[in-house]
Amino acid sequence: MSARSFELLLETAYDSPNPPVFEEGAAAVYTALERALREARIATGKSQEELSFRFERLRLGVAIAFVKAFVRLAHNEKSKEVLEVLQDAIKARNTREIDKIVQKRIASFDHLYHEIFVNPQREEILHLFESTLDAGTKEELDELIMDGLELMSEVDWDYTHSEDDDDIEPLDEDFLKNL
Repeated sequence: MSARSFELLLETAYDSPNPPVFEEGAAAVYTALERALREARIATGKSQEELSFRFERLRLGVAIAFVKAFVRLAHNEKSKEVLEVLQDAIKARNTREIDKIVQKRIASFDHLYHEIFVNPQREEILHLFESTLDAGTKEELDELIMDGLELMSEVDWDYTHSEDDDDIEPLDEDFLKNL
């Protein structure tokens, strides 16, 4: 996998050559993880903490890409709160700060599950987001980046709400919360 694929995932999700995610750029975040992986193989202690932090930053970046794509398709204002949480977490200086930021606003993530069944691509993007949260290795993130790039190349970004969507009965909120 390459840093360029990660950059491309974010660029596609944001529909911008300069997505406002990382000050240092997506490629720098990806290569920082690669460097931390090399250093962790030969050292102990601080390098393991650094490796965890670098992994979390890449995972957050991948998650942000999927949530941004979801928000673009869903047109749901409440889903933007999740994006804000992840963007705040990306600014953290260590993994404990990341966890603290996300846990404090965890209820925002419930909003992602509204209206997902209207558009199958939203559901697929949400599945990739969930898989990102479960990923535990760089290789798993690399696979998700590639899956995301493939899916986003097929997304109809110009899809708008149609009258046919009104014929679909909304799912019960209690049912959604139990998923």
